[in-house]
Amino acid sequence: MSTSPYPWPYGGTLDPRRLALVVVGAQGWWAARTIDPEAALGALERAAKVVRDAGGTVVVVRKAGADDSIFDPEVVDLTVECAGMSGFSGSSLDLHLRALGCDHLAVGGLGLETAVYSTMSGANDRGYEALALADAAAPHDRAVGERALSSITMSGGIFGAIGTTSDLLELLGKEQP
Repeated sequence: MSTSPYPWPYGGTLDPRRLALVVVGAQGWWAARTIDPEAALGALERAAKVVRDAGGTVVVVRKAGADDSIFDPEVVDLTVECAGMSGFSGSSLDLHLRALGCDHLAVGGLGLETAVYSTMSGANDRGYEALALADAAAPHDRAVGERALSSITMSGGIFGAIGTTSDLLELLGKEQP
């Protein structure tokens, strides 16, 4: 396990029933404005299948009014529309996650330094234990994306931890498919 700056989840044990894989920005508009969106989406789709099989929930958050989703609908349990950069902005995401009993979030998608970062921050503000999936988050700019990941881990993990889809699957006791 190589999550940073601490072994995720902070409490030490991951109950898959309390886990939600949150996919943000998986729309054509974001894909046209990020670097290597196919790799990020591919990693998320592989992880989504394992998360669902383990008993977790897969949530896609899309910008309100845009219906150009580019994420495999067969692996999605819930789709939520948001009004801003954060998946929590003007959306029912928090209500749905709490109703499902999900308090551990693995977050990835398109727009690492925008949609992914702001959703991580919003998750932290609401008391979720969040993991940014670095290999499943496509940046707009590589250097700015690296700084966004770095700032998540400042002060001992101010907005959560960073790791990879392999780290998440290892926690779930699965190998990378």
